[in-house]
Amino acid sequence: MSSVIRSAGLGVLAVVTAAAVWLTGGQEQDLGNLWALLMPLVPFVFATETIASLRPDWFRRGRLVEVSALAGFVAVFCFLVPKIFAAAMDGDLDRHYAWMRILVPMLILCLVFALRLGGGGAATVRRVGYAGILIMLSGIEDLTFQLLRGNGVAEQWDWADHMTVVLGHVASRAEAYVFIAVHSVIAVVVVCLPDRLWHRAGGEVQRRVRARTR
Repeated sequence: MSSVIRSAGLGVLAVVTAAAVWLTGGQEQDLGNLWALLMPLVPFVFATETIASLRPDWFRRGRLVEVSALAGFVAVFCFLVPKIFAAAMDGDLDRHYAWMRILVPMLILCLVFALRLGGGGAATVRRVGYAGILIMLSGIEDLTFQLLRGNGVAEQWDWADHMTVVLGHVASRAEAYVFIAVHSVIAVVVVCLPDRLWHRAGGEVQRRVRARTR
């Protein structure tokens, strides 16, 4: 029962912090400062820890594994995808980009949720979840977007707000390459960390949640 309460507590924190982020401007495109960049990561961390705390055997009855995994897909496909299409059809690039910033973390969470349901360990959930969000934050998709368009890589990355708020100025092409490389290296380190470190970190998060929910 204690493990169920722990998972429920983490889940509630994920929902509450996600709502707080949304109500305080989380749906906007522009990242005016570092806090605006870091704030949406709080519900992502709580959601990842919620998934890591789940026990796969809870879902072994009937078709709960299949239903639960498909529920995540349905939420993305029937809500976020239409929102993205609507923004694109309205020609609202800012709104389109804002919904994309929500879609990618949701896809990462759906992936790690499926891994957990399939018997993946809590450490595996954390490795994939946190490495995935680092890859998202790296800006590598900005690079591949330019390369795939075939127009060359821009000298100044003035649209990459996440780089601007971290660096304190608009990133040059060389700075963007370094930014991507640093995040990619950290993602590799995250994947390579041993289980004991992830269990220790997860245990500390769960202890703090228990202390707050008593």
